Amino acid sequence: MSADRHPVLARLLEATCPGRVVTPEQPYYDGLRLLFNGMHDRRPALICLPRSRGELRRVVRLAAQDGIPTAVRGGGHNVAGSGSVDGGLVIDLRLRGDVRVDPQRRLATVGGGATWAQFDLATSAYGLATTGGTFDTTGVGGLTLGGGIGHLMGRYGLSCDNVESYSLVSADGGHHRVSAGTDPELNWALRGAGHNFGIVDSFTFRLHPVSHVYGGYVAYSGADLVEATRVFRDLMLQAPDDLTCTLLLERYGPTQSPSAVISVAYCGDDTEYRATLEKNLRSLTVVDWQVGWRTYVSMQMCLGRLPFGLRHYWSARTVDDLPDGLAEALAGRFLAGSCVDPFNDTVLIEPVHGAVRRVSPADSAVPFRTARFNVTGMAIWTPAGADDEQIAWARSVSAAAAPYGSGGDGYVNYVSDANYRDASAIADRAARTYGAAAHSRLVALKRRMDPGNFFRSNYNLDPAAAAA
Repeated sequence: MSADRHPVLARLLEATCPGRVVTPEQPYYDGLRLLFNGMHDRRPALICLPRSRGELRRVVRLAAQDGIPTAVRGGGHNVAGSGSVDGGLVIDLRLRGDVRVDPQRRLATVGGGATWAQFDLATSAYGLATTGGTFDTTGVGGLTLGGGIGHLMGRYGLSCDNVESYSLVSADGGHHRVSAGTDPELNWALRGAGHNFGIVDSFTFRLHPVSHVYGGYVAYSGADLVEATRVFRDLMLQAPDDLTCTLLLERYGPTQSPSAVISVAYCGDDTEYRATLEKNLRSLTVVDWQVGWRTYVSMQMCLGRLPFGLRHYWSARTVDDLPDGLAEALAGRFLAGSCVDPFNDTVLIEPVHGAVRRVSPADSAVPFRTARFNVTGMAIWTPAGADDEQIAWARSVSAAAAPYGSGGDGYVNYVSDANYRDASAIADRAARTYGAAAHSRLVALKRRMDPGNFFRSNYNLDPAAAAA
C-alpha cells in the first residue's frame, strides 16, 4: 500500500512536518524503515518524523481521524517489530532524541526517540547513570515502558523504577504530565505495560553517581557449561545489590567454540567482596578474562553491537529457581543449536534480584518481580530459509524453562510473536502474563486512555476484547 491510499493525510502531515514525511518512492525510505529484527520487513505507506511535542500531537490527531493503522518507533529495537506497520503510518521519534541533564538535582530528561548510547554519553559527562539496556543501541522509550533490565538493576532497580515523570501524548492528541502525584494509576501502568496508553515523548529519570564499575566479562570452555551456570546461579542468589551478572551460553571468539560467558558489573567499593568475587569467577578454567575497572559507558558496550536487519526470534520464560536439572537442560538446548557463524544461537540468563524484587506490585505493573531468573533462547541468523528451524530452537529453550516458572510471558520486551489480530488470544495472553487483578486494572485504564485501541502495535491490551 502506498501513500496514494491516504493522499489527504499525506498532505496534512507534510504541512505539519515539512520535509519530514517519507514515502516508499523516496531514496531514504528503506534506511528509515529498517528495524532491528529483519524478520519484520514492513513497508509503511508513510513515515513521519515530528520534531516537537506540538507536531507530535497534531500527527496523532490526524492519524486517528484518518483511521490509518499506526505504529510508533522509538529506537526500532523491539524484536516483535512493533515499531512499524505494513501499509500504515509510522510515527518515528528519532528526531526527539535530545538528552538534558541537571547534575545538581541528578535528573535527566530524555526524548522518546533516544537510544541508551545517547543517554549514557550525556549523563556520563557528570559521572551519573541510571539502569539502561545491556545493548546501548536499544531505545530508551521501548525498554523503559516494558520494565527495563540492565547492568545496574540490582542496586537501582529496573529502568522504569528510576522514572520521575513522563510526558505523554494520548490517542486524542492530548498532553499529560504523568507522575505518582498527578496520575498514580497511569504512573503504575506505564511501569511495565507502558506501550499501550500513548506516546511518551519524554521521560525524566533519576540519576545515580556511577562513573566506573568493576566489570566486563569472563569466558569459560564448552566443557564447563553446566558448572559455569552453577557458578553464575550461586553468585546471583547470594549477590549484594551492587553486583549484576548475566550468563550467555554462546559460541565465542574467532573459533566460534561453545562457551559460557558471564558479564560482570559491580558498582560497589568493597575491596574484600571484590576479591571474593574474582576468586569465585576464577574457580573454573578461564578461557578469556576481560574483567577490570572500566567506565560505565564501556560496560554498556561490553556485549557488543548487533547490526540492524539480522533475523531474530527470542523466546523467554521467567523461573523461580535455576536447579541443576534446568542448567543441564539449557546446556543441552544450547549445544543443539545449529547456527554458528557469523551469528549464533544463544541462551541468555538474567537475574531478578536486589532492588528489582523489593518494589511492591502495587507500585508498578511489571509482572516478573517475584521470579529469580529470566531465561531466553535468542536465535539470531541471516538466511530466511532457516526461519522455521531457528524459531523451533528458541522455543525449545523456553519450553525447557517453563516447568520452573509460573506461566505467562514475563518480560514483555522479549516477546517476538505477539498476535495482534486475534483479540481473544491477545486478552488471554496478557491476562496470564500480568495476572488477573493487574490485567483488569490495565484494561480499565486502556479504556480510559485509548478506548478505540489506536495504540495497538504492541503487546496489546485490547479494550473491546476484554469487554466482550
